[in-house]
Amino acid sequence: MELLDVYDAQRRRTGRIIARGEAPGDDGYLLVAHVCLLNARGEMLIQRRQPWKDRYPDCWDVSAGGFVRSGESAAQAASRELREELGLSLQASELTFLLTASFSYVLDDFYLARADQAAAEFRPQPEEVAAVKWAGWPEVERLLRAGAFVDYDSALLRRIFRA
Repeated sequence: MELLDVYDAQRRRTGRIIARGEAPGDDGYLLVAHVCLLNARGEMLIQRRQPWKDRYPDCWDVSAGGFVRSGESAAQAASRELREELGLSLQASELTFLLTASFSYVLDDFYLARADQAAAEFRPQPEEVAAVKWAGWPEVERLLRAGAFVDYDSALLRRIFRA
């Protein structure tokens, strides 16, 4: 069972811990960490979620991400998710924090990292990731408009590509 800390609107831990899948309550937030891998050509490594995932099945997403576990920092979670989902080992100190976006009861932290290996060199986690590929902003925007990408705000994704 994955345990998650509940945060307040100012990002302070409330002391409440819930199991993943439980609601954090009306005034509670959960923390999610995302990593966006960018290459020298200005492309982002994107992943296609498995079709059996309960949220955004078969949609393309940013490079890696997931809930921050109880006692973990967002940067530690981002590093862990990279390792689990893509087989890429980067320390939390190698990630650059970009921004926090709030969606419903979730605070989403976005981190950046640079990578230039071919997409085939990554080792996607088969339980989570169906495929990975490098994509520039025009392709990501097309996928987003077609409903084939997780429904992030397009301004958020453009900001990531400009970073």
